[in-house]
Amino acid sequence: MKFIINLIAYNIFSIIKFFLTKNCIIIGTSSYYRYAGNSKYLYEFLCKNTSYNIFWLTESKTIMDYLDSKNYKYLNNKKFLKKLYYTLKCKIIIDSGTGYYDLFNLLSKDNNIIKISTMHGSGPKLSVERHNDITKSLNLIKKINTFNCVSFCTPYSQKIVGINQLFLPESKTKILGLPKLDLIMNEEYTNLISKNKKWVKKITGRNDVDFKVIYYTPTFRAHKSELPIFMLQNFNLNDFNNFLIKNNIIFIYSYHSLSNFTSEIINFSNIKFFDVVDNNLFDNMELMIESDMMIGDYSTLATECSILKKPQLFVMPDYEYIKNTKGFAEDLRETLPGKEIQSYDDLKTYITLYLDDITEYRETYKDKINLLHKRFVGSFKKNSRQKFLSYIEKFLNNSA
Repeated sequence: MKFIINLIAYNIFSIIKFFLTKNCIIIGTSSYYRYAGNSKYLYEFLCKNTSYNIFWLTESKTIMDYLDSKNYKYLNNKKFLKKLYYTLKCKIIIDSGTGYYDLFNLLSKDNNIIKISTMHGSGPKLSVERHNDITKSLNLIKKINTFNCVSFCTPYSQKIVGINQLFLPESKTKILGLPKLDLIMNEEYTNLISKNKKWVKKITGRNDVDFKVIYYTPTFRAHKSELPIFMLQNFNLNDFNNFLIKNNIIFIYSYHSLSNFTSEIINFSNIKFFDVVDNNLFDNMELMIESDMMIGDYSTLATECSILKKPQLFVMPDYEYIKNTKGFAEDLRETLPGKEIQSYDDLKTYITLYLDDITEYRETYKDKINLLHKRFVGSFKKNSRQKFLSYIEKFLNNSA
């Protein structure tokens, strides 16, 4: 039934679309209830610096209220006719992932509409998951290959991720960088975020910030799993909370809403879980900037944190399982910008060491950080958004 409705709607609206000028940009991300990531930063840059007709896709009232306060434009299903009208006028669709908004297949079937992926991040994690059912892997490859442009930061990542993993032709891989890296390299921006500590205050309920903050970001896992930190040798939750109290540390953790973690940490004074589902404006990059240390595993957020030169620790007890099932573009351990933690004693030791002496961390991992940047960051730290704009302009300026 859905197929028939889409087919009828496509045939009708394709005729209408033929008579409309295609001159607007529609931008989205992985969820209509999320406002974060590369596409957010590109969207705001374009809204501030161009006169183009630009729309964000959302169904969240919280996000709509925020965009209204900024006088930014958006599309949603409550005003479906408006959404349909500007979909018919769309010249460029931008997303941060492997797919994009495609009402009635009006965008995917139109070769004159430019499809751009900013990508979520940059790092050796990026790969096509090795499903037992190969059609799932092939569908992802087919999906991302419908983009005209997929952005990378370096020729190295362009080849090892874009060409070798995603099977993109070189013509579709562009070295435009990541829009959020522009902000990470903006000292005025990061100082303001760090000073205000908006998310830390919201999560802890405290206005005083006379404590250190550790941000724990276990990566999305499709399979059921304990929180990786629980798998550390001799890990003890009560003792860990006492350790945090003693050292005046708040431990904040969040994870992807679709993760299948079977355990949580609740009701501890210095350990705070933050549910991203209930906070549509949450931006993990902002919380990373506010924090003093990050603990992670396979996320490309590690690349961004390494630009800030903040201490990082890695808890990866399921490394071999992830490598053999999901796979990596290359071995993460070659460029891991921090200590891989094997036990609970290690965890406490290196938290204390690197929070007390950040220069020790930076000196120990400077070579791996430099290698990570050479491969996956390159020179695109400050001008990515302008590169995207230059790429976009040549299509909009030629629109009738």
